[in-house]
Amino acid sequence: MQPKSYITTSWDDGNILDFRIAQMLAKHGLRGTFYIPREASTGVMSEAHVRELSQSFEIGAHTMRHVFLDTADDNVAQREIHDSKSWVENVTGKPSPMFCPPGGKFNAAHLGFIKSSGFAALRSVELLSIDAPRTKNGLVLIPTTLQAHPHGLAVYARNIAKRQAWRNLWMYVRHGHAVQWEKLAHNLLEAVRRQGGVFHLWGHSWEIEQAGQWERLENVLAFLGAVAKEIPCLTNGELCAASDQKLSPAPVAARSQSAA
Repeated sequence: MQPKSYITTSWDDGNILDFRIAQMLAKHGLRGTFYIPREASTGVMSEAHVRELSQSFEIGAHTMRHVFLDTADDNVAQREIHDSKSWVENVTGKPSPMFCPPGGKFNAAHLGFIKSSGFAALRSVELLSIDAPRTKNGLVLIPTTLQAHPHGLAVYARNIAKRQAWRNLWMYVRHGHAVQWEKLAHNLLEAVRRQGGVFHLWGHSWEIEQAGQWERLENVLAFLGAVAKEIPCLTNGELCAASDQKLSPAPVAARSQSAA
């Protein structure tokens, strides 16, 4: 029997432009998780807007002040993680089991803080993965497939090397050969359709604006929406629940993790 296939999307930092992404997702019948800090240098939507967004989409925690955990001492890191869960739940009035560390930066100690704060899962920035969520130190770890950003080959290579994620290198060699992330998205989604797995698109709305990627994002979301008629599109939290019986150990080292 062919493994199940899923689509999921996630969006970081809580910029007001997230509403543009939310409208695009709704237009194409797609689900998404928005990881929002209370403060960030790139600008964060108001609490009223967070509450409004939570009516249609899942809201995950992203620390309080968009702190890169690998540069914070343990006390600060633990407080940023713990308080962000309380803040999201207070603002939305809903449970917040999902956490994403800014920049994807975390180490083994942070995994303990995340679990003790009551989170069930962590979304990383491991790229080029079509794997289902995995277990790591009692948490569910969610890798990603592609960032909505025009990365060069060097970024993908560094991302793979830091995690020793050689299967992801094989995914790029076999299904890549594309300079534009839009084309790579099509190739990797087709791989998920054929062999099962998870296609996970993520990004930052403010970065999409800066890099002029809205048209490409629209094209990719339209394609995802068409495929979502045959493959379920879930939030990150729903994905964890759906794949809970199919988890495998995570090949993630205890050292700091980041996108580049």
